[in-house]
Amino acid sequence: MFRRMRQGWELTKKSWGVIREHPKLLRLPLVGGILSLIVLVVVGGPGIFLVASDSAETSDDLLVYLGYGLIALGSFLASCIVIYYNVILAAAADQALQGQEPDIAAARAIAGRRRGTIIGWAIVSAIVSVAFSIMRDKGGAIGNILGSIGAAAWGFVTFLVIPVIALEDIGPIDAVKRSGNLVKQRWGQQATGNVVIGGIATVVMFVGIVLGVLGGVLVVSGGVAATSGGVALLAVGIVIAVMAGLAAGATKGVFGVALYHFSAENRALGPFSESELSHAAG
Repeated sequence: MFRRMRQGWELTKKSWGVIREHPKLLRLPLVGGILSLIVLVVVGGPGIFLVASDSAETSDDLLVYLGYGLIALGSFLASCIVIYYNVILAAAADQALQGQEPDIAAARAIAGRRRGTIIGWAIVSAIVSVAFSIMRDKGGAIGNILGSIGAAAWGFVTFLVIPVIALEDIGPIDAVKRSGNLVKQRWGQQATGNVVIGGIATVVMFVGIVLGVLGGVLVVSGGVAATSGGVALLAVGIVIAVMAGLAAGATKGVFGVALYHFSAENRALGPFSESELSHAAG
């Protein structure tokens, strides 16, 4: 177990090394996240307001249904934007791993040609997520367990969907099947790399959250010095948490592309070696 975690840490460091060499890769999840948040607020925000009006005596069921519809539409559009930028990241990371300077315009063009698949994958992902959510909420204790297990299994099976969409011209269902087959071949690398990347991000984000909470406490406590220090701590905490999430997303994107090539073509690209990738599953 510890050997696998150590190997996962090495894979994570090398993935992050690619991003450090090509910092423009880190901007892609940032831009995608900002745009998706804007869309969610602009489209879903009014929906939340309409749904909240359900508690008022003058509430209109039609308006409430419209609110739920706007929330769903905003969430779907935000998901499409995130996936779109993840595909751009995968295409650009592929260029970096091939020893080229990432051409973001070319990567964006690839994502544009895959827009039908991106929308289809967003629909499939949303349907599956809703299904597991209903299972957990309505199925009691057994449903909660089965829903959680199913969601985790779905996450493993679809780990390589984004690289597949970026690098292969196939539809969303075929992309899921392709990802599942590739993950089966290299599940060890996927597990160790994904767990380590997620674990590091969680620790760093937790530090950011703690600093943010301390800052909030200082702001509430009053006093000029306490308020100034609290605002500073709150800002630092938010920046740390956000950057941890962005770094984790970009690192997973690079790692996913490297794992895709090793699984599909049995070759290691960039800083990765065939030996360390193959031994990670052992």
